[in-house]
Amino acid sequence: MKKIAENRYPHSATLFKFCKEALAIRYEGNVKVIDQDVGAILGYDPADCSHWKKGKKNIRALSTLRAIADHLAIDDRLLIEIAAGKVGFDEAVFEFRGYGSFGLTGRTSENLKKEFFKNPARYQGDNSKLTFEELFDLDRPSVCKSVDSIISTGKFEEAPIYIPEICNLFPNFSIISDDTLTTGVDIKTEGQDANLRVTVRYTGSDMRPYLRFLVAKELFKYLVHSGSMHVANIRSCPDEVLDIRANIFAGLLLVPGKMLRKEVEKIDAAYDIVNQLAETFWVSKAMMNQRLRDYMENLT
Repeated sequence: MKKIAENRYPHSATLFKFCKEALAIRYEGNVKVIDQDVGAILGYDPADCSHWKKGKKNIRALSTLRAIADHLAIDDRLLIEIAAGKVGFDEAVFEFRGYGSFGLTGRTSENLKKEFFKNPARYQGDNSKLTFEELFDLDRPSVCKSVDSIISTGKFEEAPIYIPEICNLFPNFSIISDDTLTTGVDIKTEGQDANLRVTVRYTGSDMRPYLRFLVAKELFKYLVHSGSMHVANIRSCPDEVLDIRANIFAGLLLVPGKMLRKEVEKIDAAYDIVNQLAETFWVSKAMMNQRLRDYMENLT
């Protein structure tokens, strides 16, 4: 009997790994996900499940991928790209988790209020007179001004925004392609305040859309912690707010409002609008969806 080579279909193995991680994320660590849980999505017995995990079984039929998408409640296009080898594991997990909150509302806000009133000293520090609303203000206008300042300094007028050119404006913030990394991205910080240095290493020769977003987020945090003039109007805030502000900054930097309005006028409404804009701005469709909602709510 002819022996089947191990990992004959590496992209199928990546798909299996992704599905297992997606289930773990869904259960929020409250349930231990095992291999059979993944196989159960498609009704596989232990043998078929093992073959899928080891890359001996090719998972590529659209009906099969749609069944997985329905079970995980995600866009089947992401699974198609994983199965085709266009999206790696790290990127797939990032896309599944989403691009983070662009606002402080709903459950997040309520949880923070409870924590704040239980232990206000943890958040207030020396600012004991600040209210919850003042401490947790996202201050979106100031974040917008910071992005406008950077775009103006770099004289960027057309989409897409080139992240390396943005980073070149800040000598102490570096991005390096490093194929020796075992993870998709590695962030190293040294020094503090004006002497703060940040180095972001990533795998692959091309910077994938999710990495562009991550780099933009890290750039914002670097600007805040180093006291850059571009964020001079942004006051200090709790880490939870800083992360949301970084999401807003990244979205605005990669898809500036003025450029978005300009590109919307050019697109062909007969085709997928989100897909067209995502390709123009070099962001993922998930990110473009998020940014469009953000724009419609704030018009910036």
